[in-house]
Amino acid sequence: MAYFSNNYKNLRFPKATAENPGLRNAQIGAIHAIGQHFTLHDTEPALVVMPTGSGKTAVLTIAPFLLQARRVLVISSSKLVRGQINEKIGTLSTLKHIGVFAKDHEAPNIKEIKSMLTSIEDWGELTNYDLVIGLPQSLSAGFEDGIIPPEDLFDLVLVDEAHHKPADTWSAIVEKFRLAKKVFFTATPFRRDNKEIKGTLVYSYPLSSAYSDGIFGEVGYYAVNAEGLTQNEKDILIAQKTEEIFQVDRAAGLDHFIMVRTKLKNHADELARIYKENTNLNLKVIHSSHTYGHIKSTIKKLERGELDGIICVNMLAEGFDFPNLKIGAIHEHHKSLAVTLQFIGRFARTNAPNIGSAKFIAAESDIAV
Repeated sequence: MAYFSNNYKNLRFPKATAENPGLRNAQIGAIHAIGQHFTLHDTEPALVVMPTGSGKTAVLTIAPFLLQARRVLVISSSKLVRGQINEKIGTLSTLKHIGVFAKDHEAPNIKEIKSMLTSIEDWGELTNYDLVIGLPQSLSAGFEDGIIPPEDLFDLVLVDEAHHKPADTWSAIVEKFRLAKKVFFTATPFRRDNKEIKGTLVYSYPLSSAYSDGIFGEVGYYAVNAEGLTQNEKDILIAQKTEEIFQVDRAAGLDHFIMVRTKLKNHADELARIYKENTNLNLKVIHSSHTYGHIKSTIKKLERGELDGIICVNMLAEGFDFPNLKIGAIHEHHKSLAVTLQFIGRFARTNAPNIGSAKFIAAESDIAV
């Protein structure tokens, strides 16, 4: 198969302007950094750091063409993000929209791995595809039983949200394809457990540039005074303030939606009750115990405007593409500064019509500004 190398000549690199869509500064920088790295280092992994919302998925999609790959493996961080990347690469919709490819350009043949690979035959079937995308637990399922894929099956491995990479399942997959070029993409180039992401940092686009380039907009913080209150009373105040801000934004013609964030599943279910009893907001809960079908259908309802927002348990901070999420209700805050900044970046994006500044609601005692 030679889809990517055959279509390398069709790549275009239009730069975005006020009048026309195109590649942003961050994307142009990352693309060229990847290219220059592999002129010198065939198997040394390249690490690309781009803030959430700066166009990382488009760079990931361009990389196989740029490097003229034979067959590509993309390792994703969640089922939802896996599906989104599969859709974007499988249609080349974003690249066509911004002029990297012509509207009628043929898309690659892609396989989205939705179940465990537990036999050599499962791996062998992947030779029929230009690109394969899966989660680490699905891809590494047979390793302990000696089900090992050929090391030359892929000549390019792309890891999305690579700060997960030091985890055993991620590392096992990456190391199986030792001869392949590897590019690690992340908005968070370090882990809370202090494990190193091994690779050469080829590009790091700072948050300050994202703001000056207009990728990120202003962020407003709305503190709720919850001193001396119980968790339930605090949650009610945050819910009511969230509804107030949502109504003001909608009255101003802004197409804003809400994400309610907490850490525990039982708290998410309790928040669903609190919002239902104390506001008129139409919200749905999603967390890791729900099926992929339920999560996907809930997101589709959100995108169609059938919901006002969602209640999440440590989800959608990574990779999820919906810039209209502009109101964040933080009932339980992140302990990690890096993850907090990534979470905020998801709301600060400016790449959608009818959106204004991001707004966060939290108890004063939870967030130090």
